[in-house]
Amino acid sequence: MSASISSPSKAPTTASAPMNIPAGNSPITPDAQPRSADENLSGNSLDDLKTAFGRIRPKEDFENIGKIPCARNSLLYGIAGGAGIGAVRFLGSRRPWVAANWAVGSFIAIAAFQWETCNRARRKELQQMRVIQERYPHRHISKLKKRGDESYGEDGAASASTSSTASSS
Repeated sequence: MSASISSPSKAPTTASAPMNIPAGNSPITPDAQPRSADENLSGNSLDDLKTAFGRIRPKEDFENIGKIPCARNSLLYGIAGGAGIGAVRFLGSRRPWVAANWAVGSFIAIAAFQWETCNRARRKELQQMRVIQERYPHRHISKLKKRGDESYGEDGAASASTSSTASSS
């Protein structure tokens, strides 16, 4: 007879990519603020276009593109998909203009689809986090630290040894 050795059960891990959710006590990305009076449309399309183009700062926008949630993943998926589809079209047709058109079109379609998919998942997860925070306000880590629990370390996680010894006594 063979004796089976039971290992402690581990929590299932997910293999999905991180969802751009801040760690620890970092604030959740705030909801969009209402527009101020100078941001509303004036009704004069020429003035509105001048105002819109005056707000474009290409250098700053490209420097901060990594801070935009879901932008990195959607651009990478779009670039890879566009290059792949463009290469396949070129190998099939041997016409560079047709392949380039397919590459650009598929880049736009794939990046837009990935952007929307990522943002939908992010919105859903943020909503779940808000519901949990409202349902269990007494369990927020900042309140536990203020109370002076010794079982919470510097990083805000309960150590296994102190929590198991506290529960056994």
